[in-house]
Amino acid sequence: MSAEAPLPAREPGLRLRRHRRHPKPAGQPWSLLGQLRRQLLILLAAVWLVASLATGLGLWHETDEVLDGALAETAQRLLMLPPAALTESDTAERLAMLGAHEEFVVYQLFDARGTLLLRSHQAPARRLDPRNDNGLRRAGDWWVLTLVAPDGQRHAQVAETVAHRHEVMWASMGWMLGMLAVLLPVAAWLVDWLLRRAFATLEPARHDLAARLTHDLRPVQTGHAPAELQPWLDTVNALLARVGDLVDSERAFAANTAHELRTPLAAAMAQAERLVQATQEPAAREAAQALRRQLDRLAHLATRLLQLARVESGVALQREPVDLVQLAVLVADDFSKDQRSGRLQLRVVGQPTLVHGDIDALGIALRNLIDNALKHGGDAAQVTVRVQGQAISVEDDGPGVPADDLPGLVQKFQRGEGGRGVAGSGLGLALVQAIAQQSGARLVLQSPLADGHGFGASLQFEAAPDPAGNPKPGPPTP
Repeated sequence: MSAEAPLPAREPGLRLRRHRRHPKPAGQPWSLLGQLRRQLLILLAAVWLVASLATGLGLWHETDEVLDGALAETAQRLLMLPPAALTESDTAERLAMLGAHEEFVVYQLFDARGTLLLRSHQAPARRLDPRNDNGLRRAGDWWVLTLVAPDGQRHAQVAETVAHRHEVMWASMGWMLGMLAVLLPVAAWLVDWLLRRAFATLEPARHDLAARLTHDLRPVQTGHAPAELQPWLDTVNALLARVGDLVDSERAFAANTAHELRTPLAAAMAQAERLVQATQEPAAREAAQALRRQLDRLAHLATRLLQLARVESGVALQREPVDLVQLAVLVADDFSKDQRSGRLQLRVVGQPTLVHGDIDALGIALRNLIDNALKHGGDAAQVTVRVQGQAISVEDDGPGVPADDLPGLVQKFQRGEGGRGVAGSGLGLALVQAIAQQSGARLVLQSPLADGHGFGASLQFEAAPDPAGNPKPGPPTP
């Protein structure tokens, strides 16, 4: 067998490219509402045109029959005229008695010899149709009906101009098409209104998702949605469930890691402390103290990671009435040493107010704010915890931070320029911000406070309803 030349290789994906529909470029979203509106209006206009054409054809046929019947009726009436009505021929004087008016139908009446006996005043003097036999036919610019009497003594010709008949037909078609031009904008408005009402049924699901807090992964309620949207919402709920599982796994890993680190870290810190006490050589003692400081920093970071895992699990999403004064007293007791030294003070302005939140999560937030103020305010700084209305704030008279740095302080692992030499993890204010968002509160940072110094952080809440169900006034303006 002779060898055959190999066929040229087909370019991969060539057939796919021929039939592939190119989507719109990214960043140019298309409107489903607009597309449906255009398609419905095009369909409505097409249906109207087809219906108008079909109606026009039927109307043309029916109008022809009506006009032809009118011509035949007129011819029959002319043949029935008595001879006395035809004794005098029409003269110009007699025709002038009728006055000027427009005639759409003209007629002529002849005797057996072809003598004109009677004609309408706008009918020509010559015969409309040279033929004398019965029939309806076109003769020049006329549509002529010729009718011969049964005895053959008379024949009548009744005619209508072709232009007038066409004018009647086109006028009828024009009215139908004109109504389309008039009603199409009205139909466009009605279609747009109906579509917007239909699309409004999607808004509850969108509002449900838009109003949620960051960590709220509950399934979307599908009972109020139309049947066409149910598969989409089921898919969204399945996606939320998968995201929730992933987030739970990540939080569990962070919490377990931080928890498992605490035991070996505590043992390592105890050994480092013993090493510091047992070592007398200055260089070795300094190295042991550095090891203890690093272990303290690592333990602090593990504690922050554990708190972060708790906060990101949505612990602050729970709601219960919380007394801000009681919260401040409980947290301040953890800093009893600083209270005794006078560095930490607690002040209450006005009457205490209940707010909605989770006391454990708010305790974590306040503890971080106080710890942050004590560390970054300096050894000589005075820290004040102030409860006023629906706000609790922590202020220090330390060096503060530049105002431009305030927005970045609530980001994870971000620290201000003044905190570079202070031990910390950069998670404190990020934790407070997350708790504030979950609690429906606002974290307001301010620096400097006075004379170019000081730093303040305030949690501002909405008041919880009183037992009678009346809401208290909102948070004070910072």
